[in-house]
Amino acid sequence: SSNPFCLSRPPVALAQAFQFEGTLRQKDIIGEWVPYEEPGASEVHHAGMKWLRGIRWTEIDAALILRHNTSKREKDIVIDLKLAPMVLDELARSYPGSVEITEDEITVRRDLLPANGPIIQNENLGRPFNDTTFRIRWRKLATLAGIPTNVYNMDSRAGAITEATNSGAALEDIRHAATHGDIAMTQKYSRDGDAKTAESDTGDKPGQ
Repeated sequence: SSNPFCLSRPPVALAQAFQFEGTLRQKDIIGEWVPYEEPGASEVHHAGMKWLRGIRWTEIDAALILRHNTSKREKDIVIDLKLAPMVLDELARSYPGSVEITEDEITVRRDLLPANGPIIQNENLGRPFNDTTFRIRWRKLATLAGIPTNVYNMDSRAGAITEATNSGAALEDIRHAATHGDIAMTQKYSRDGDAKTAESDTGDKPGQ
């Protein structure tokens, strides 16, 4: 879009890319501000609060592999960001030279990405978003993009899971990626979950 508001908001685009392509919760991307007394160490402090649970640059290695401990279930996930085209596009746009994509290969210059700190930050303040500010900004951008008001940021996770099932991915693989405790939860997130579960149980192909 040529809208100046859209062009000046790359952190939201990068956050959305991570959230969708990683089937992650919003909290795992932007983190949250909590009182000092809450358990958990953090190097990010502001106004008597500390920032926890969001993705950090230290969690991305030289091969562009993201390793993150999820906020809800505290499970370790591993995501190859070279398989996440939207993330690659946003990294290349925000950090020129860090990612180069050709028909044959993806070249990563990890040294051109930040070494540490939160990945998603409010560029106006130089620190992570609070959830209210992020949601307000996301909603404004979504409206400008023509996304209906009954579609929310939290729908990104369910949308990613549904797209994965529509693409033919096995529910067990999707369950693992989404860190769900069982297939029933993955099925709940996916509009096609019932059909995919039936196929995996019977060995039938769609339409048979």
